[in-house]
Amino acid sequence: MTDRTKIILIYTVVAVLSVAVLGTSFFLRESRKRRFTPIVADAGGEVAEDFGSLAKDLVLTNQEGDQVSLADLQNKVWVATNFFATCPYCLETAAEDLKSLYKEFSSEEDFHVVSISIDPETDQLEQLQDYASAVDADSRNWWFVRGEEKVIHDYLEKEMGFMKVVKNKVPPANTRYSHDRSLMVFDGWQCVKKRDLQFARSQGENVRESFYQDVRQSIMKGLASRRSSSAAQP
Repeated sequence: MTDRTKIILIYTVVAVLSVAVLGTSFFLRESRKRRFTPIVADAGGEVAEDFGSLAKDLVLTNQEGDQVSLADLQNKVWVATNFFATCPYCLETAAEDLKSLYKEFSSEEDFHVVSISIDPETDQLEQLQDYASAVDADSRNWWFVRGEEKVIHDYLEKEMGFMKVVKNKVPPANTRYSHDRSLMVFDGWQCVKKRDLQFARSQGENVRESFYQDVRQSIMKGLASRRSSSAAQP
């Protein structure tokens, strides 16, 4: 094989790989566009976000051992997260933001928090109860839930719009999974906000505070809307 032929072959391989990478990137972006891409509602208007809505229910078991259903939250404004109890970041940082939101809104009848375990094999009821106790969560309006692992992973990704849960093949004990640590705000079954406060923390306190207030304002807006609707009913 001549040097010229080798060069042509190398360029051909690079070109094919580049097309494959770009094609895969485009496919993934388009397939998740509805849930993850901000859209402009009106020409020249503000940027709105449409993450879609839930189409089917999910039945799980909470920290008290009670069967609970996301259908029970259709008339609530609720925050959803996914976690696993042995994740050091979940409790140390993500739970800190959740605790602040919970402390502010827990007295609201229409507010709820759902923390979904992605490691139900390890996160038995005792672990969920310990975790709930650590963040002063009341099971009446903050569920720590578990269920069948594959069902949960599929639902989080395909139904709710979280990024895919990845089980690390050779992890340290505290990083068994790579997962989406964002907070999602739902008004009924409609997702109205998704913010990664973990990422925001890495960008500085100003960014974290901006993201946090964005989530907070979404909750306040949803609760205010529900209060207005209740007041308007005869």
